[in-house]
Amino acid sequence: MVDMRLTDEQLELQSLVREFCEKELRPIAAECDRKSQSDPAGCFPVEALKAASKLGLRTLGLPREMGGRDIDTLTHCILLEEVMAVEPGFGAMFHQVWRLAQHISRVGTEEQREKYLIPFAEDDTCLISIAQTEPGSGTDNTFPYRGVDGGIKLSAVKDGNEWVLNGTKHFVACASTARIFIVIGRTEPDLPAPDGATQFLMWRDTPGFRVGRTHDKLGGALLMNAELILENVRVPESDILMGINEGFSDKARHYGRGAPMVATFGLGTARGAYEAALAYARETVRQGKPLIQHDPIAMRLADMLTLIEATRSAIWRAAWGSDNREHYLQRDAAVSSYFSTVCARTVCESAMQIFGKDGYLRNFPAEKYMRDALMTNHINNTVDVRLLKIGRALAGELVSPL
Repeated sequence: MVDMRLTDEQLELQSLVREFCEKELRPIAAECDRKSQSDPAGCFPVEALKAASKLGLRTLGLPREMGGRDIDTLTHCILLEEVMAVEPGFGAMFHQVWRLAQHISRVGTEEQREKYLIPFAEDDTCLISIAQTEPGSGTDNTFPYRGVDGGIKLSAVKDGNEWVLNGTKHFVACASTARIFIVIGRTEPDLPAPDGATQFLMWRDTPGFRVGRTHDKLGGALLMNAELILENVRVPESDILMGINEGFSDKARHYGRGAPMVATFGLGTARGAYEAALAYARETVRQGKPLIQHDPIAMRLADMLTLIEATRSAIWRAAWGSDNREHYLQRDAAVSSYFSTVCARTVCESAMQIFGKDGYLRNFPAEKYMRDALMTNHINNTVDVRLLKIGRALAGELVSPL
């Protein structure tokens, strides 16, 4: 039985995150979005990140002994929804840094934790990024595709006590702003990518490593996706995270059961659009009365709220299962991931309808939420792949929920 009552700590953090979002993010969200359309690489609000660090929000994924809260999956989803409802791109950045700091703290060596996580905790603008997707590969790494010709191509070749990495990564979240990177390279080219890939830790200023263009995206601008170019980058053996060829192992996926976290992208974005549409419907008068007193508008809002509540229930159930492994169901994770995208697209389109002609104007929030919602079509696999995974799981196949 899933217990939906939040703990005192969850309520405390939820209130803290909500207050931060209203004070630091809402006033600048529209301007950052406008800036991204002419300067995709220069739109990130560094001062807001510093304010988050001051409140301890950037480091929530760290263990308590390092100043974090070691938040579980459900808490992650609860807090992420609050940020997504205000600024989805910034929320996605929080998601990335929370889960990757936790990933390193859980599977990294003591030397790696000291080398990377202590500086991370001390630097109020330090972010972490993971580089998997490449110009010619993405979904085939995690579905997984079992042929040796698919998946990651970035090569990692052993040379003494070092590994030499060459290749290009593409659409890497937080890449424009991150200082710490986990780069997944192909260490066994004769094996399928899921069996022959390894995670390497490195700093942004590693020789031969550089950030390429920041992608000019339709929405989610503050997630700052970019290219990475690696040319003869030398990584010491001690900076292999976990072990050789464990890049996609079950051990690597302690955050792989994080499909509910990614599903929260759609939930939070939908909630933000719904709240904006509800306020507009209450304030805007048509035919002598507020829009919300017109039955078609009230019915549309009711439909939006129902979708949001159902999506949150699905996500929280999957998140609870992720935190209580004996009750974990891969099906629940996959369903929450797919359903949240349906929710986001449907609710955000309905919000545009409620705003009428204003829904199509940039000085109103509905069109931005619609663009941000479309991000969920492609985060951690496309919608079609998520449906295919659910179908394969029903057929008894074991597939990643991501």
